[in-house]
Amino acid sequence: MHRISKNKKGFTLLEMVLVVAIIIMLAAVVTFNAVAIYRSSKAGEDEINESQNSMTQGIQASEAMLANHNF
Repeated sequence: MHRISKNKKGFTLLEMVLVVAIIIMLAAVVTFNAVAIYRSSKAGEDEINESQNSMTQGIQASEAMLANHNF
């Protein structure tokens, strides 16, 4: 009869599957968070562009008013 050595080195298939499953779940969480951050940054860029357009219109209006009053 063969003796079973208790000093086996390495991982079982179950351990490898669990590690891969955990890595996939962590990757999914990171991906979803990255997409959410990207979307919120795009919304912030849109608000900045709107503010810049509003400021430009205000400057143009005040320049026109000053030109009308010979300043």
